[in-house]
Amino acid sequence: MNAIEKLQTERQRLVARLAEIDKILCQYEELQRIAETYLAADDTHTSLADSGANLVEMTKPQEAHHSDRTGNVVHETRRKTSMDEFERVVVDVLTEAESPLNRAALYKALVDRGVVIGSSNENADLNTLSARMSRMKEKVVNVSGYGYWLKDRPFLRGGYKPEGANDTPPLDISGDENLNW
Repeated sequence: MNAIEKLQTERQRLVARLAEIDKILCQYEELQRIAETYLAADDTHTSLADSGANLVEMTKPQEAHHSDRTGNVVHETRRKTSMDEFERVVVDVLTEAESPLNRAALYKALVDRGVVIGSSNENADLNTLSARMSRMKEKVVNVSGYGYWLKDRPFLRGGYKPEGANDTPPLDISGDENLNW
């Protein structure tokens, strides 16, 4: 194994380790969001048996507040976007993107397309976004230092190549009559 191959092997090991760390961080953010939800509850003596009510509360429609053209505050209730629809929109956004999107940029793009994450505020939404993205491992990767990117799409500037991208099928020239060997 020459020096270049050793470096490439080491790089692959480090990228895999960074992916593991990203996964752990996403899990931590999700747990933090859940803890914040429990701590923010009015009843400080909620037992685990009673926590089902909190989960129901978390899945209720989100009420959005924004101003209309005249400056009047408009209250609008919208349902949280389903995971299937969320995944579809994420894939659409990342397909159109020229480079990976960090969490904040992806969040803005999703909200602009009408996706409702459903948390109580933007910071909680960002944590929920991370948790949802961690469930999309078959479709999306987090390119370290850049952001979320489609798993099957190379991003060479960031050093990301999909698994098997270097595997090219052997060229079958046995039936080519134009070659006179």
